[in-house]
Amino acid sequence: MAKSSIIVGIDLHKRSFDFVMMSSTGEIIKQGSRSTEASSVLEFASGLTLRHQAVLEPLENSYWFIEQLQPYAASVHLANSGKVRLIAESRLKNDRIDARILADLFRVGYLPEVYIPKREIHQWRCLIQHRIRLVCDRTRVKNRIIGLLNREGYRVAASDPFGKKGRAQIDSFELSSMLRQMVDRNLVSHDLLSSHISDLEAEIKQIVAADPIASNLCTIDGVAEFTALAIRAIVGRMDRFRSVKAFAAYTGLIPGSRQSADRVQHRPITKQGSTTLRWLLLQAAKHVVKKSGYFKRMHSRIVRRSSEKNARVVVAHALARIIYHVWMEARPYYR
Repeated sequence: MAKSSIIVGIDLHKRSFDFVMMSSTGEIIKQGSRSTEASSVLEFASGLTLRHQAVLEPLENSYWFIEQLQPYAASVHLANSGKVRLIAESRLKNDRIDARILADLFRVGYLPEVYIPKREIHQWRCLIQHRIRLVCDRTRVKNRIIGLLNREGYRVAASDPFGKKGRAQIDSFELSSMLRQMVDRNLVSHDLLSSHISDLEAEIKQIVAADPIASNLCTIDGVAEFTALAIRAIVGRMDRFRSVKAFAAYTGLIPGSRQSADRVQHRPITKQGSTTLRWLLLQAAKHVVKKSGYFKRMHSRIVRRSSEKNARVVVAHALARIIYHVWMEARPYYR
């Protein structure tokens, strides 16, 4: 870091942010508070120069905030909020102190950072999260409909209550007028959500077809278009991981351990890194054992000596290693 650099620690909130400008020697140059309205943020950003290096923690609006700073500041850094424990454990805690701690950690080289994706990657992440939320909303509506039917003792015999046969059976039930009205309104919500999800899936397929990395990921057993794009968006750049072991550690699917002197304590999987990525790999593991003989044998071997849960984790970990090699070698998966 150049001696003339100015570190800008920012504690960002939804409606405001506090900032502390600090020299490379730790001297406070300027501090204050601003609104997060677009005009106020732009005025603050335009006052930065190539001497300024900004650091902040992730928040819902942090990527928009970063985009405002990047054209003016020398660099913008995003702290890993899970690892910046000094803020949470500080005796004296307020927004100005939080901003100063972030600046101090960056100044001395102890700031744990997270990857800041490009705009396109960030948009893909938003698309994936939107699709996940829509599916969750549809599941809640389905459960609500089943609950309403159960009130009057009705059960849908079809394997898929919301497929063609299931819907015909729901329509045939002799419900009270009020209950029928409630069920029908929820069915309208279900159909609307299903339509939105179908549109999103069509858009996801187009994006995957145009992206070589996502297309190669689709050749892996158990990885469909949605999973491929989700992995592509969450990881962003695979070359930020120095090895396949580092990427496996990022998934949180590796066993933990704690060592003190000669004593080593083995623990369950670390569950560090991206929660969504770990969930995607575990979901893919359920499908891959049905399509691949190799993974089916691996799964059966682990189940015999351990459990179904551990077998899924082992398969998901193996999938993560395959994803790393397919991505880095820029080739389809060879079965």
